[in-house]
Amino acid sequence: MIDGFTVQRWQLETLKLLTDNGIELALAICNSESQSHKPSLFEKIKHYPYRRLLFRLWNRYLFKPESKTSVSLDIAQDTPVMYCKPIIKGISTYFSEDDIEKIKSHSLDFILRFGFDIVRGDVLKSARFGIWSFHHDDERVVRGGPPGFWEFMRNIPVNGVILQQLTDSLDKGLIIKRMSLNTTLHSYKEHLDRLYFESETLPLQACNELIVNGELNPQPSSSQAPIIHPPVNIQMLRYFWLCGWRRIKFNLGFLLRQEDWNVGYCKMPVEKFINHRNKDLIDVHWLKPPKNSYFADPFLISTTKDTYIFFEWYSNKNGKSDLAVAKESEDFGKYHKISNFPEHRSYPFVFEHDDAIYCVPEAYQTGKVSLYKFDEDSLCLQHQCNLIEGQSLTDPTLHQKDGKWFLFVTPQRNSHSHLLLYTADDIHGPYKAHLCNPVKVDCSNARPAGKILNINGMLVRPAQNSTEHYGQSIALNKIVQLTECQYKEEYLEEILPLTNTPYDKGIHTINGNRTYTVIDAKRFVCTWDGFVRQLKVKLKVR
Repeated sequence: MIDGFTVQRWQLETLKLLTDNGIELALAICNSESQSHKPSLFEKIKHYPYRRLLFRLWNRYLFKPESKTSVSLDIAQDTPVMYCKPIIKGISTYFSEDDIEKIKSHSLDFILRFGFDIVRGDVLKSARFGIWSFHHDDERVVRGGPPGFWEFMRNIPVNGVILQQLTDSLDKGLIIKRMSLNTTLHSYKEHLDRLYFESETLPLQACNELIVNGELNPQPSSSQAPIIHPPVNIQMLRYFWLCGWRRIKFNLGFLLRQEDWNVGYCKMPVEKFINHRNKDLIDVHWLKPPKNSYFADPFLISTTKDTYIFFEWYSNKNGKSDLAVAKESEDFGKYHKISNFPEHRSYPFVFEHDDAIYCVPEAYQTGKVSLYKFDEDSLCLQHQCNLIEGQSLTDPTLHQKDGKWFLFVTPQRNSHSHLLLYTADDIHGPYKAHLCNPVKVDCSNARPAGKILNINGMLVRPAQNSTEHYGQSIALNKIVQLTECQYKEEYLEEILPLTNTPYDKGIHTINGNRTYTVIDAKRFVCTWDGFVRQLKVKLKVR
């Protein structure tokens, strides 16, 4: 459903994503001239909403996000186009019985709405799975609009997006898909672009789930949130002030506040650590990074020779990370670098397979996910093969189940919110993308935070909560379905930063075995090397 063959860029890319993946565009329903009365110039002046003058002028002439750029919609010559005259009743749009019957004659699976405003009436049942529409807010929090605006104004750290099957209720349809993204509080323009562009995958995800399951099962919304209207003039003045102040605050924080992570361990099974009611009472021993360095992303493995803590060793001066290991036989007091690549390496995911130790570190700058074998004698990594090439992926996490290998990763571009899954029959690959990718879009519990744990026969996937800032806490999720074409998990609980240590501002990795638990945690510091590095990044961006 479109108002014309000029659409917004994000809408075009949404349609292109569908057609590029085999979803047929069977009908274009275009809005013809409205039957509604066109007001005269006098009526326009008399009834103009002057209390929203600033918003209207700003939105029409000054606000130019990339996602809303006007582009031409070119459809295939053999795609039928149907022009419909909408019947306007108040704020609602209805269709004539003749138009509804013509739409039904095309036997559509669903209709994607990009026009016609608020659609109501029998047309909502003209396709097998109804009319699908975006709402770029969490309808339980914000109903109405503009998209993402009130999250920005009210300092709400998370902005939900829904794809809904329309009903006669405004912004309260049947929920097909949800996603949760961080609110970009220093720029509404950047925030709106992110909402629009990252929501493009929702219709394709719904289609893929339809192909797998044969049904949709949308859930009704129980929202009681009031309808919010566009801002009045005084609210727009506050918006302009917030934009300036938050931009200054963001840039100063970027330059003057750096993350300082460290790795801690305790002699306690990881299951007992997770179930401990007061983790502040746990005796955690912290490693001692050299000056102007920090340690993060710990992984643990025990062999007949030793117990090893693998971790990321980051240098503020060099602005990159290497991989390192500490040994129980040395009381975890000596730190041995096991990599010296020109590119960044982190998240040293280690595991045992066929009596050998393997490591799959993060190496997004190379555009590869690579498998290495760890040599205990030389304490070095030996390259085995590339599991995935041509993609910048972060935090690779392997898990074997029912003879299949499952690789969890996040794309670097959307590392805090998008969870991807790849599958293979053999550890060396080839790995193919999961049919429902991204299998999860949620800034509060998508990005991997350690290996998949088996707790009381339950598969538990730790994930990073980066709602308000990176590595805010860890969310634990129970894996309910894990197959080549299905994935489902349920939230269990949250692991918060320990408050009895200097590193009490974040936690984003947990691993362990029957003897030890390893975590990382962060604090915020201001160092000269960190300031210089951040300034270089800022100048390079400019």
